Amino acid sequence: MIVYSDRKRSEDPRGLLASLRRRLSDAAPDPVAMLIEAGVLEAALVDALSPGEDDEPPLARALRAVTLDLAHAARGHAGAEARLDSALRGIEDVERGPLPGLASVTEPEGFAFYALYPETYAEAARRFLRAARPERATVVGLRSIGTTLSAVVAAELEAGGVPVRSLTVRPRGHPFERELHLGPRLLAALEEGAAGHVLVVDEGPGISGSSFACAAEAAIRAGVPEHRIALFPSWDSDGAGLRSERARALWPRLGRWTAGFEETFIDGGRLAAPWGGGSTRDLSGGLWRERLCSPGRFPAVQPQHERRKYLVERDDGPLLLKFAGLGARGARALVRAEAQAEAGLAPEVVGLANGFLAHRFEDGRPAEALDAELLGAMTGYLAQLAAGPASGPARFDDLLAMTRLNVAEGLGPAAAGRTGWMEGLRGPVLARPALAGDGRMLPYEWLRTGAGVLKCDGIDHHDDHFWPGAQDIAWDLAGAVVEFGMGAEARERLLAGFRARSGDGGAREVLPFYEVAYLAWRLGYTTLAAETLGGSDDGLRMGRARDRYAALLRGALEREAA
Repeated sequence: MIVYSDRKRSEDPRGLLASLRRRLSDAAPDPVAMLIEAGVLEAALVDALSPGEDDEPPLARALRAVTLDLAHAARGHAGAEARLDSALRGIEDVERGPLPGLASVTEPEGFAFYALYPETYAEAARRFLRAARPERATVVGLRSIGTTLSAVVAAELEAGGVPVRSLTVRPRGHPFERELHLGPRLLAALEEGAAGHVLVVDEGPGISGSSFACAAEAAIRAGVPEHRIALFPSWDSDGAGLRSERARALWPRLGRWTAGFEETFIDGGRLAAPWGGGSTRDLSGGLWRERLCSPGRFPAVQPQHERRKYLVERDDGPLLLKFAGLGARGARALVRAEAQAEAGLAPEVVGLANGFLAHRFEDGRPAEALDAELLGAMTGYLAQLAAGPASGPARFDDLLAMTRLNVAEGLGPAAAGRTGWMEGLRGPVLARPALAGDGRMLPYEWLRTGAGVLKCDGIDHHDDHFWPGAQDIAWDLAGAVVEFGMGAEARERLLAGFRARSGDGGAREVLPFYEVAYLAWRLGYTTLAAETLGGSDDGLRMGRARDRYAALLRGALEREAA
């Protein structure tokens, strides 16, 4: 089923370089944001230069030097200002040379969604330095996100006085059987590194562990003894559960170096420090339900998909800290959150630090029942979203393809055959703009508080790695209808209230299309979540939600096809 959204985009490399150059020329550049942007740029351009084999052309070496400079600057090492200047000169040199025509850009999900921090890799590198005392090191980053993370590890080793050769490679092939295809220059670099340590750096391991395994195997073939190969993943494992047989065999034999988020940011009080300190309570992975929901009425969540969030108890009132993303993504989230809060639609925003948005904690209760107050808050919220800038026309063909595939897999081919009427709405759907909507209209995200009904978690679902992405506001109207079980009268009040506040009367015509599309996506999401979570409480809750969406979807298709 289609649940995730592909966020790759094609970009002109000269535009990417110019953007980074302008940011580096700012009066007060943000080194961490620049490091992340440089890593994305390096990975995209080196991939474009190396469609089938990695062999480190001169442009790759130049880009690696820029990312390393910014890693030193981001870590605050001695000579940080000089490193920023060096990075700027490096970008200008690259701009003067030949470049690929287009590059495929992928946002690193760890920095955007999963609170993966360069600082944890820096701490892991320091631990490695103290324990292994390497005389020299070859640091291998696995593209994409390993581009940035390996620069952090290499910079930390260099700051500790270790000579470092840093390079990046792209594991290729089936996700469970990745392989490296290396040209003579990179093969020689690994062979030259055999006298020292070889460090392999990436996030993960994922389901298989084969990306780490193929890089370690390349080092072994180059003559590096296993005791001088070190893996730097984002979390540790004994390897027993990895799908790749090669990874299962190698994992326990190789040194692994990690540092966790909790020990880096929580234990020493670093996360709470920007807000004056205070005790910190983890609300991630659905733990927030213990504070906000009545026993026995916990909504279904997929814990692995939830952002990190913490309650910070302070003398002047508690704060909710929620991960919003590092670099430019966090800054965008702050602007949107402040706009929603200033309009009285969402909890008050206190600020942004370490990639976490800080909100005044609202100790309310999820709005489970639809009433006039909730409907008024809903129409006001959706009208504000509808007033935002358009990002282009609605993605009709993508929506229809997702709907038909999820219906076929969830309800069977016969049900998918009842979607023909949707093609008749192509014109009206394409005539309406896509925009940065909410994306989720789940009842537990509407909070009844002393200040009224507030919408939580409405910052960036339009720009995360799930469907729907930017869509017509009718997607959110359909979500409200579905999630609150609106009958004909409630639906009419929703549409009338929305039109009165927004002036948009055209949503009514396309609403049936979006109701079916929304139901098809939610059916896919809850199906996969129920399978992943198995017999756990949330797995059972997701199973019940799946059955509800399936019944509603079947009824909507029969009604519209009649």
